[in-house]
Amino acid sequence: MKRIFSLMAVCLLALGLAACGSSPTSSVEPKDYVAILTGARPAKDNEDLVIFHLKDGVYTATGGYAADLTEEDIASQGAMCLQVLGLTEEDVEEAAFSVSMMNVQSYGLAIVKPADGKEAAVTEGLQTFIDGQKAAQENYLADQYAIAKAAKLDTVKSGEVVLVMCEEQDTVFSSIKNALA
Repeated sequence: MKRIFSLMAVCLLALGLAACGSSPTSSVEPKDYVAILTGARPAKDNEDLVIFHLKDGVYTATGGYAADLTEEDIASQGAMCLQVLGLTEEDVEEAAFSVSMMNVQSYGLAIVKPADGKEAAVTEGLQTFIDGQKAAQENYLADQYAIAKAAKLDTVKSGEVVLVMCEEQDTVFSSIKNALA
């Protein structure tokens, strides 16, 4: 009888260990920042404005005129847009962003996963972008100033810093925040 109980205990232990080996890991599945931005913004923005993605030092681009860009153009324009947002590659572990480079439009969307210890730098950089857009539009285009003034900048629970400066920004921000949750 003791042997049966011992054998059953060993089987249960083996089963428990096997179950541990097949359980999901504690790491979170990576989020597709480009898909989140694409899904959150209006179709017209997807047609007109490129979304740049930076991960592991490599830029990619989608939407807008991205199909017409070479890899070199994507890297150059992506880096320029990142700089316009007040960020450096060292600040970013991963990011997806879209910025209007025309001075007649206050527009910027970004999801940024800050590099270790860089959350403050990312937040400050994006706030500087917002402040610059407000200053540029304040005495120029009232509708664009209103968009810049109402920009949203927040760090979501999962740690990404989100910037939304566009028309219908409440809807776009809510969509991004929900997708990152």
